[in-house]
Amino acid sequence: MIAKSLMTYARRKWRLYSFFILSSLIAASCSHPRVVVVDQEPVAVDAPHLMRGPVIVIDAGHGGKDLGTNSKTLHYEEKALTLETAFMLEHYLQKMGYRTVLTRSEDVFIPLSKRAGIANDLRSRLFVSMHYNSAPSKDASGIEVFYYLSDTNKKRTIESKNLGDHVLREVTGATGAKSRGVKHGDFAVIRETKMPAILVESGFLTNPEERQRILQRPYMQKLARGVAKGVDDYLKRAK
Repeated sequence: MIAKSLMTYARRKWRLYSFFILSSLIAASCSHPRVVVVDQEPVAVDAPHLMRGPVIVIDAGHGGKDLGTNSKTLHYEEKALTLETAFMLEHYLQKMGYRTVLTRSEDVFIPLSKRAGIANDLRSRLFVSMHYNSAPSKDASGIEVFYYLSDTNKKRTIESKNLGDHVLREVTGATGAKSRGVKHGDFAVIRETKMPAILVESGFLTNPEERQRILQRPYMQKLARGVAKGVDDYLKRAK
């Protein structure tokens, strides 16, 4: 079932994405297999024959008409940053041997129910949704992870919180960012998914200093690597 579903995703029209100055927030695309460059190492990430481990669905928050946190004067859009982060996270997870599926691999609007539906249809092992934060105060900073507190599926609640603990510990250790804790939140993508699921708020774009770090590619790589390491630690301990 999973293999068949992955092949269905693999037959989609692929795109070629190249990383360049993040502050431009533009991804170039064409109808070729997508290649991600991380740490100067190009890796074709849409090759199903390379995938062997458990399936992890990576959700790049927002997209298309849904810009997320954004600023026309400062030239950033959350939807572009989450997509770049998702590509990096996918790269690191695949290097660790996991199979990955992105809820979106380009700048398109995907309804929240469909994002959860992708993970449920694939019977994925985990679901990780990547976001960036905002606040009225420019002083707000740090990374926080959300899980859904279910009254009917306490096992999934416990596993999701455990996943969040592992991810937050690794990502704050990798980036040096402030930890804002692992919290329960009623977000559709983590509420409607059937497997352990978390939503990562990866820093505040409304904080000038934190935004400057987020827009630097090496920092985003550390962030994505930290999330991947947290996922890997969780799955190894869960066996």
